[in-house]
Amino acid sequence: MSLNNNNYSAGNLVAFNYAGFACISIVVFLSSTQPFYLSEVLGINIDDKIGSTIGTLGFADELTAIISAPLIGTLVDKINSKGISGTKLIQSLSFLVIAISLIGYGTLSSNVIPDLIFFRCLFALGVTSCMSLVTVLLNELSNSDFSFRKFVFWKTVPDLQYQTDITPTTNRRNGKYAALIGISTGLGAIFAVSNFLTLPIKLVNWYPSWTLKDGLKTSYNLIAGYAFLSFLLLHIFLYDKNKQINQISHDELLGDNDDDNEDNNIKLKPSYFELLQRGIELSKENHKVQLSYVGAFVARSTTVATSVFIPLIVYNYYYKQKLCDVTEYPNKKNCYDGYIFAAILTGVAQTVALISAPVWGYLIDLKSVGKFKTFLFSGVIGLIGNYGLCLTSSGEELYDPHTFGCFMMVSLIGISQIGIIITSMSLLSTSSEDPNHMGSLSGLYSLSGGLGILIITKLGGMLSDSWILAPFFILGTFNLILIVLCLIWNRDENNDYRRLDD
Repeated sequence: MSLNNNNYSAGNLVAFNYAGFACISIVVFLSSTQPFYLSEVLGINIDDKIGSTIGTLGFADELTAIISAPLIGTLVDKINSKGISGTKLIQSLSFLVIAISLIGYGTLSSNVIPDLIFFRCLFALGVTSCMSLVTVLLNELSNSDFSFRKFVFWKTVPDLQYQTDITPTTNRRNGKYAALIGISTGLGAIFAVSNFLTLPIKLVNWYPSWTLKDGLKTSYNLIAGYAFLSFLLLHIFLYDKNKQINQISHDELLGDNDDDNEDNNIKLKPSYFELLQRGIELSKENHKVQLSYVGAFVARSTTVATSVFIPLIVYNYYYKQKLCDVTEYPNKKNCYDGYIFAAILTGVAQTVALISAPVWGYLIDLKSVGKFKTFLFSGVIGLIGNYGLCLTSSGEELYDPHTFGCFMMVSLIGISQIGIIITSMSLLSTSSEDPNHMGSLSGLYSLSGGLGILIITKLGGMLSDSWILAPFFILGTFNLILIVLCLIWNRDENNDYRRLDD
């Protein structure tokens, strides 16, 4: 029997969205500062194939992610089956892992191998643990008694807490909740661009004797403190589903017969590998789950393109124009203007994405549009943005990111990114009536995203040394694949183009 997630409070909703906000803000900070960290802290420059180094770090990051994601998701299901809130436990602990990895960046790293590789893998483990559970948290919210009126009272409105004869159904139109987490992650990215990315420069201005290297290393340590604070906040305020379930007596839940209780307890506690196998089986059976996986693949790839390769484009331009050369520009610190412009260009993409998030949520819940058409719209916009960015560089030996065309195409990429993220999360969180396997499904969802990042970081990183816009051509092709698969799978559903929205 399914149980409603009772007593879901406004504070729980804020904590859920804060988790996405905090995680993305840290990811954007690390990804966007990577070229400058490698250059200023470790002494690697563009002539030493910095793009390949970034690709190698990204490869190590995503290899860790794709291995750990399904294992972490299944671990959450297993912990939940033992009457402990695995979602809350793993989500909060993920920020503690992130904090340790950032301290490694700021204090302990002096070489790419093995120092930076190790701490980047540790960082990937923390981020994967955090982001893998977003769809699980969204499923809990979608199947809860939450209503926005709780913000008025800022407390749990007593509902039928102990009644077990209510079998909830998944909120099919949860676009507003998916859009809300999309807005939160977008705000996290903007917060990172406007505050975290400028932090090294601010520190250098505050302490004139410091170099950009000092500012970067100190910034990583300060962000580590922010991650640790996030760990504490989430441990306190995240929703504890199992606490609510455990308030119901075993007699009410399982019946009075002792033999039946024993049998049911066995059924409620499948083994770890049985949970993982069931998640894989559900993925094979359900086209909605499969489509959400493709969405994760494209969305996570887009996140990397905007947070890693846009700053790399800027760095490439400023370095080859000798705007980072302090001997020719003695009044400028190394790549000061380049660093600021990278933050501006990335910020534009994230700001436009944030503004469009409510629109995507509205389209998902709109009966005349729904999830399938929303997927198509976001994929087409991504196709135009990425291929358009490549076309704007036509005939240019050195791509100049200061043009209107660059800002326009980067904005379209940002709009597509948030649309695919919101739609894929909404689709996955409503794809199964059994919440006991959402951890496994979410882990596989993150694995799919990790595969996309693995390809675009390694392949895109290598090709960017020859053609700086190569990662965006690859990303445009990913969007094309998403569009084609959308059409094929919906055609297979008895030619009913509304089927995936049911």
